[in-house]
Amino acid sequence: MKILSPVHYIGFKTFEKISAVGEVFCILGRTLKALPHAHKNTDLIVKQMVSIGVSSIPLLFVTSIFTGMVATIQAEFQFRDLVPDKFVGTAACKMILIELGPILTALVLAGRVGSALAAEIGSMREKEELDAYTVLGLDTYRYLALPRFIAFVTMVPSLTIISNCLALIGGWIVCVLALDITSYTYYTGMQYLFQPMELWAGVIKSFVFGVIIFVLGYYHGVNAGSGARGVGMATMNVVVASCLMILIADFALAAILF
Repeated sequence: MKILSPVHYIGFKTFEKISAVGEVFCILGRTLKALPHAHKNTDLIVKQMVSIGVSSIPLLFVTSIFTGMVATIQAEFQFRDLVPDKFVGTAACKMILIELGPILTALVLAGRVGSALAAEIGSMREKEELDAYTVLGLDTYRYLALPRFIAFVTMVPSLTIISNCLALIGGWIVCVLALDITSYTYYTGMQYLFQPMELWAGVIKSFVFGVIIFVLGYYHGVNAGSGARGVGMATMNVVVASCLMILIADFALAAILF
């Protein structure tokens, strides 16, 4: 086996990463190309929406409630004796709508459904089911990628909105039960300095996060190695890559939107 020099190794790895980026964009492009056929696969789309969205609500319920509680406690701790209590609701609302809601929802879904997507597609590749689609003349992007893509870009924003509501409820619970802040003070604080763009910014972010989770999950699935170890590595890689790309995209979108 020929041992590569450091320069050749770095060049090979750089070329490999550039090729991976190109393949990711090819997957996204071919999926969007199949979009006109979406109305023919409504049953597959609904099935994926249930799997990605509805099944994630119990986990999202717990994480969102406690996220709102933590955000409110931290806001009250930072603002104590400095500003009126209504600003606790203001700070919690802004933190949740702009950052905490979209980010934590995307990270939770990357770990739950992103890894599941990579494992499912990787298992199909291992069992040569993807080759069977090709032999039968079926477009894998139309029957496999497109339903999952539509489910991700619709359910991730929907789950983000649900997460925002649950987090705000969690903040209200802490205010009433632990911080001796009335419901009226918390509610008026949420309205104070509120701008609709803050809500839309979170929705836009979650839409982009949904695209990221889908395309990385599908990419690592179709490129999964052989055997159980290969599928396991694919699921690990998609979680790591998705989390990194979500944080990078969050910074880029924040710079653009605000």
